[in-house]
Amino acid sequence: MEFEGAQVNAAQLVKGARYAAQQTQASLAARAGVSRGTVAAIETGARSPSLEMLSALMAAAGKQMRIELEPLDDDVRRDLAAHVDDSSAADDLSMTVSLMEGLVDVEYRFEGLTAAAVLGAPIPMAEPMTLALPDDPGGVSWLVGLVRTGVAAVTPLGRGFPLGGVTTAEGVARLVELGEGGQFELEVWLNTFMVRFVPPEDTRRAVLVVGEHGPLRVQPLHEIETTDRDAARVLRLLREQTQDARASTSEPLPQAPTRWPAR
Repeated sequence: MEFEGAQVNAAQLVKGARYAAQQTQASLAARAGVSRGTVAAIETGARSPSLEMLSALMAAAGKQMRIELEPLDDDVRRDLAAHVDDSSAADDLSMTVSLMEGLVDVEYRFEGLTAAAVLGAPIPMAEPMTLALPDDPGGVSWLVGLVRTGVAAVTPLGRGFPLGGVTTAEGVARLVELGEGGQFELEVWLNTFMVRFVPPEDTRRAVLVVGEHGPLRVQPLHEIETTDRDAARVLRLLREQTQDARASTSEPLPQAPTRWPAR
């Protein structure tokens, strides 16, 4: 069950309260005025109780519920404030890029939630990380070099490729032909990336974020989209804070990590 700004695991709450009160499902149900089957269904997650029923079950176990209201999105604002000096995502990714020989010479850009984490959003840097390569000679030759040397494993997600993945320059050329519809997994130095080839003008729309081991090219904050509801809240508040900061001063703002438009 969900309330504004929070998700409540009713199954764990009911089971934990019942165990703490040393009651059986039957005795808890009798005290709350519901059937034992109802309690069982709630504890297994098969049924989501109303707020009134959950409150009655807690009372039957000797507990009372208290709901506190706070301004909308205050939880996200607290996370953003606590994360403002945290450059770990940029530092970790910059180390990875420094090991990917030649990538710094390509007009790549990290996108999506990978870019959001690097730009300061308090979200985990989960794999696969999202990377866009320009479908120009620089981007193509970089990937061909990885394939030929065996440093990386390339696995297309679409049809028309052998089970072993892409192992030749001709296979890379096929990926470029497919364009944005040719997403593929790239495994290099124990890291996994979700990659696609895009027009160079797309990857040129990037900002630079300075990590411990060098700069990173990432998708601008205003272009990042996600279907993850929690991440979308974070991005919305981060955009609002960035806009408010720009409106309140004409001087560059000190930020960690440092970022500026890529050229």
